Amino acid sequence: MARLEDLKLLLAERDYTTAADLAADLGVSLRTLHRDLATLRDLGIPVGGLAGRGGGVYLERGWSLGRVHLNESEAIGLLLCLAIAQQVGSPLLLGDVRSIERKVAQAFAPSQASRIRSLRRRVIVGRPASSAVLATYQPPPAATTGPLLEGFSRQHVIRIGYRDGSGKPSHRAIEVHHLYYSLPVWYALAWDQTVDDVRSFRVDRITGASVSTTSFKLRPPEMFLDAVEADTSHL
Repeated sequence: MARLEDLKLLLAERDYTTAADLAADLGVSLRTLHRDLATLRDLGIPVGGLAGRGGGVYLERGWSLGRVHLNESEAIGLLLCLAIAQQVGSPLLLGDVRSIERKVAQAFAPSQASRIRSLRRRVIVGRPASSAVLATYQPPPAATTGPLLEGFSRQHVIRIGYRDGSGKPSHRAIEVHHLYYSLPVWYALAWDQTVDDVRSFRVDRITGASVSTTSFKLRPPEMFLDAVEADTSHL
């Protein structure tokens, strides 16, 4: 139904709204609006509501793709995988990847699509990892990558435990401004609040991570891009 699609779009564009405002925008009664909201919930769309005067309504954090609802990290992961596939440049895959990416982007609300583009500009693909790096590499656990991706996407400071190449442990508070991919190794290009300077952290050497409530503003990208390979290409 077209009205349900319009309702989903309105919810996706707003962090918070009221049932009365939604009903007015759609030209329906409050009773009809609440029935439509119930229908969306039955379809698996995570519509939240606050009881009390005003009837607060919001779409729980996450992005919808047709009938499939993706949470934020899943949506970012999907698009980053598509973008990395583009960088591989396989003639057997490239045409389909571009087509899929366009369709995926069109499924998001405009405000979400803009946010996705901004995140993609903050991811860099470089050369494959050297044999020396591969010799010490271990895939990082989800307990580490989950908070890292959340802090990166929401621009929140992350508190990490880290073990450097010599095995020396430390604890840091970092702002992850860019992610750098050197197949198969990920690096966090960050502003390290502990030393007030730019630092690069190998993700598989992070021993623990938690997202704080402190947000940060993006710093000039040149501060971080100068620290990586000259021949890297942006997603």
